Amino acid sequence: MNQVLILTRNILAEQEMQQKLQALNYEVYCSTKFFERCSQRVNTVDFFQYFQYVMLSETICESEVMELVPLIENPSTRIIRKVETQATEMDHKLLEEGLLNAIISREDSVDELRECLYTLKRELGGKEQLDKGAKVVQLSEKVSLMRTNSLQKMSLSTEDNYKLLDVMHHLSQTETRILYLLIQAGSQVVTREAICHEIWNEEVNKSHLASLSSTVTRIKGKFEQTSLSHKAIQTLWGKGYRINPELLDRIQKSEALNNVVSNG
Repeated sequence: MNQVLILTRNILAEQEMQQKLQALNYEVYCSTKFFERCSQRVNTVDFFQYFQYVMLSETICESEVMELVPLIENPSTRIIRKVETQATEMDHKLLEEGLLNAIISREDSVDELRECLYTLKRELGGKEQLDKGAKVVQLSEKVSLMRTNSLQKMSLSTEDNYKLLDVMHHLSQTETRILYLLIQAGSQVVTREAICHEIWNEEVNKSHLASLSSTVTRIKGKFEQTSLSHKAIQTLWGKGYRINPELLDRIQKSEALNNVVSNG
């Protein structure tokens, strides 16, 4: 069983996270006293060796996190910063510098936590080694940022591709499936009816068509923050939809982008 130590100012604030971790079969130790001992610079190095993960609660302020990280640093321990809804600029900086291994949100689902911790576990098992040049990648719709060599293997060649990857990680399952269908069609137009049939696997009705229109609009909106010169999905009235040729070309040339869509 993997052990997680949560350092916090308030144990009650960690109940939800503790339950999620326990649902994933992690042994969780939550402590305010040990946090105080660390803050007072009491010798605690030997204690950390019993934990594969040390989680720093959102109840701990940035300056305290900066003091704690050097005390915790250990080749066999992964440091995770927990935030409520948004990581701060300092959190990002610590992640970029490799002083934190991941940032998660209190709102992250059990599924999102599972994938984040699994990737960190691979590093702990020696299958992956942390690379100081590794990219930071967002893993969930909330926060779940990770700096890891295994994700670096996605070979993001440009900042534009990195932005595209970030957007694609924010697509819902239905949005990803629609994008996948359009990618499979290449330069061909896919009728709205054909997409509806693939998504809902039943006779197409007005409700399906309306839902498809709304979903395509959301997809277009999510890609607006990227450098694409046109909408991610082209609408051909009376015919259907077609993927933006520029986006199609980037996805086909990038293993990282291709994997996200294919595995979605």
